[in-house]
Amino acid sequence: MGELYQRGSVRKVKRASGKQVWEWRYRIKGVMKQESFNVADYPNQKVLWLHLETRLALLNDGSNRPIPQAPTMRTLLDKYIAKHLPELAKSTRDTDGSMLRVHFYHRWEKTLLADVHAEDVEDWIKTLKCQSGKPLSSASKGRARRLMKQLIDRAMFWRLLPMRENPIKLVRVKGVTKREKPIVLVTIPQVNRLIAALQQPYNLMVLVAASLGLRVEEVLPLKWSDFDFDQRNVTIRRAYTHGELKEVKTLASGAALPIEGVVVDALLAHRATSKGEWVFPSPITGRPMRGDTILHKHIKPTAHLLGLPKMGWHSLRHSYKSWIGSSTASPSQLKDMMRHADITTTMDIYGGTPIEEMRPFVAAIGNQLQYTATTN
Repeated sequence: MGELYQRGSVRKVKRASGKQVWEWRYRIKGVMKQESFNVADYPNQKVLWLHLETRLALLNDGSNRPIPQAPTMRTLLDKYIAKHLPELAKSTRDTDGSMLRVHFYHRWEKTLLADVHAEDVEDWIKTLKCQSGKPLSSASKGRARRLMKQLIDRAMFWRLLPMRENPIKLVRVKGVTKREKPIVLVTIPQVNRLIAALQQPYNLMVLVAASLGLRVEEVLPLKWSDFDFDQRNVTIRRAYTHGELKEVKTLASGAALPIEGVVVDALLAHRATSKGEWVFPSPITGRPMRGDTILHKHIKPTAHLLGLPKMGWHSLRHSYKSWIGSSTASPSQLKDMMRHADITTTMDIYGGTPIEEMRPFVAAIGNQLQYTATTN
């Protein structure tokens, strides 16, 4: 038989460290038990009792089962990896899963959820390092902050923590919004040299990416059914990342784009030798190829031999924006050609103007200014 219904008792005490906590005292089989909860997380007794509802029900169900202890980060991390992570895109599963296993468990698994504070999280993020011992990049530290915020959100959703404002909103990561690598822009003549030096089908991949400003994950999974050669257009329907097909990034990304001139001729010639549904199938698997492999085995070595800038796939997209930005295209047309949902992305993030195209504007202003050297 269980004991008479009990809630136990709660009192507020001040620890030697100066931190205030709630002490919850209750009995199991006549033995007094005690747990502590930070007052900062549970500002009044009403909030604390709401948090204890599930555990009180177990305490008084007559079974004499031990009630669960206050949840730790290990409980949350295990549940997040088992239940939430599989719902995410494969690229996110890979990067987030690795960070959770390498960094989060080591530091946080024994910490009570109620003891996860913004100051401690911010201090921890500053210390994060790669396996080589080098500090993590600002982008990776930003990912750690995002992950911790999502974990605390899930903890509240799963009723492991009381509903409240997520304290990780207070955490700041220096330099997280700053681009760590400069944007590499290339000219059309430089791209033409690269295309001429590459083997088939890598030269055609570069041509398609450069002529339409496509992301590499949109070039790789193109199918012949995506093209309408009579109307001279192509519809972007899917993306391919981390060996997995998925939907395009946004509704704006899945747009129809015009194809013209040499691109049409090159694709038709390639189709005449193609045997499957994919435009660029792997000769080994028959499925789309991997962009990183093509970049490191073919594009970068060829660009290096030609003395071209150290470009990546996204260099072509940034350069495409700069090329069309130098034309008479309106901002709205630029947004649609880049397939951005928000024009601020087009104007603030992508491309930039090559220095030689800036020169006439600088010269026009400089020629109107006057300067006379002075002597002491």
